[in-house]
Amino acid sequence: ERADAIRALPDEVPGTESIVEFRNVNIRYGRRTRLEDLTLSVRNGEHWALSGENGAGKSTLLSIVCADNPQAYANDITLFGHRRGRGESIWDIKRHIGYISPEMHRAFQRDLPSLHVVASGLSDMTGLYRQPKAEQTDRCLFWMKIFGVDHLADRTFLKLSSGEQRLVLLARAFVKDPSLLILDEPLHGLDLHNRRMVKDIIEVFCQRPGKTLIMVTHYKEELPDCIDHEIFLRKHD
Repeated sequence: ERADAIRALPDEVPGTESIVEFRNVNIRYGRRTRLEDLTLSVRNGEHWALSGENGAGKSTLLSIVCADNPQAYANDITLFGHRRGRGESIWDIKRHIGYISPEMHRAFQRDLPSLHVVASGLSDMTGLYRQPKAEQTDRCLFWMKIFGVDHLADRTFLKLSSGEQRLVLLARAFVKDPSLLILDEPLHGLDLHNRRMVKDIIEVFCQRPGKTLIMVTHYKEELPDCIDHEIFLRKHD
């Protein structure tokens, strides 16, 4: 039933074949090198596993793709067919992306109804929350039901268990039905039943046309079967 509901969603393929293009990208903070001469091409419909040593630049790479890293403008980076620094706003990029990470989880400290937390994913605002409109409420409840937390819609976020919070934030990541899913340790803090459920949801979601995935995990068994590309980052001295 869950898989059928996801498959029944309308297909919307992004208007560009190129999703992420890095050409000899270098990111440094003081004397620390996070990315050095990194060239990467992620095409529409590909599903990538991103792994690497601690401090190798995984979070930095994701922050660039999410349009959150100002050093992107000093590099040759193209996202969704738009060269960074050529006039597109970060919101033009973010509207294509659904994102979750352990850092995002820790950052959610406002005790608002869980439905409102999910709805904030429609506008990519983590610090601004509005009463969702009727059609937005329906969409939020759809994804909360997919992740088994629709009964928690009126419960405030900080009153939930850590696992329930993670499922609410996963619903937030999926609520736009995004072209690109960026999932940084998405199964972190979940029990075995929910880990299997979330892995299955990711798998079914990515079977649809025009869905691209970048997923970070330290554990190979957490990766869905749809993974068809891998990149491993090594730490620079």
